[in-house]
Amino acid sequence: MSDTQSIQPPTGSFDGYETSARPGEDPELTHVGPGNPCGEYWRRFWFPVAMTQEVTDLPLRIRILGEDLVLFRDGSDRYGLLHMHCSHRNTSLEFGLIEERGISCCYHGWHYDIDGTILATPGDPESGVKERVRHGAYPVIEYNGLVFAYMGPSSEMPRFPVSEAYNLPGLEPVSYSIDMPCNWLQVAENTMDPMHVAFLHSRDRDIHFGSTWGTLPEIEFHDGDWRMSRTQTRRLGDKIWVSMAETVYPSNSTIGYLWEEGTEEKYFIRAGLTKWTVPHDDTNCMVIGWRYLGDIDVHGKGRRELLGKQTVDFLGQTGVAPYAERQRDPNDFEAQVGQGSISVHAAENLVAHDQGIAILRKNLREGIRAVQSGGRVPQPPQDGSELTCYAGSTVLPIPRQEGRDDDQLVRDVARAVFDTIVSGDDHPEPERTTFIRTELKKLSSDPRFSGPKVAAE
Repeated sequence: MSDTQSIQPPTGSFDGYETSARPGEDPELTHVGPGNPCGEYWRRFWFPVAMTQEVTDLPLRIRILGEDLVLFRDGSDRYGLLHMHCSHRNTSLEFGLIEERGISCCYHGWHYDIDGTILATPGDPESGVKERVRHGAYPVIEYNGLVFAYMGPSSEMPRFPVSEAYNLPGLEPVSYSIDMPCNWLQVAENTMDPMHVAFLHSRDRDIHFGSTWGTLPEIEFHDGDWRMSRTQTRRLGDKIWVSMAETVYPSNSTIGYLWEEGTEEKYFIRAGLTKWTVPHDDTNCMVIGWRYLGDIDVHGKGRRELLGKQTVDFLGQTGVAPYAERQRDPNDFEAQVGQGSISVHAAENLVAHDQGIAILRKNLREGIRAVQSGGRVPQPPQDGSELTCYAGSTVLPIPRQEGRDDDQLVRDVARAVFDTIVSGDDHPEPERTTFIRTELKKLSSDPRFSGPKVAAE
């Protein structure tokens, strides 16, 4: 006789049925094709579309912002980025012949310059079609091993932005690019979600980066017109470690050294990585940028041979490890792609430490709506000057103090570090870095942060 009488369902409140319906995604922030609000916003910026090393003696087919394109370098070393389908009979120019000047279609030889001018229609040279038709083309700039494109209206093209972080003394930018099978925004948001570091990268799992990253940080976000910054600050013994990162809209993020421990005194040690999250389309994107090798790599973790297409020199970014291994030790790839092909914001429940996510989305939405209303998006200064960068690490010897809330002390020090770094904006490099480091060294003896030291336990 079966003992079905003793089989009882578990007790508790199970609301799966009631909550099984998922709301839709937020298309205003996530859909990037031509004519979509977010896509039109993206088309007001320069951003990288490929690594230079990908552009060989053959045309390179790429998909950017929902458009199929062909990138190439002609015989005169000029870069071209054209609509993929030939203006004659739609054959793909990925099979075209690279010429001394431009590229020609394999099917009937229509010959295009890098700006879309039709140079020749050899099968019908007298038709005059080359004077009537222009092929779709976008301007491109090669810089530090990356190829950048501007895909918006010519009348609104901004200056090509160059940050001081791209050319810091003692650092070498080495390019890499990784495809991600999900929407761009959930990847780009990672930089302004510093609380994940203490859990995803450090707690109850293998240590992915610095061994001290499991200490919960104090976090503050600093909003701006064309960028946002954040401080992530930890008390580590008798020292306070202030780590800074920034995002220049829409998705250009710079962070500090990945393997920083924050236990040794230092002042405004600069960037370890700059990256863009660039949409291929609504459900695919790529992380593309530079790892900085050189003086900053005090632990010798940099691996030049691991930097390139679909590979980078730190773990958990590509999703290529066996599935069971990724389940046991998930990293950034799993956390970001695991949100779904397009993360559903209406299904989230944001909390206090998600303020950076909220600010980022708010400013993106405001920029998107500015474009929709016929306005201009906020841009970095257009005077041709090099952009300052706040990302990096500072570790100050400031111990706990008797009778003082240490969490508040940590927050006060973080704000002072941020204000000090910003105060250097009026100084050109290299004077700016020298000024900032000199002023930061004064903070450990500043009366605001000095007092009776708490005796060591």
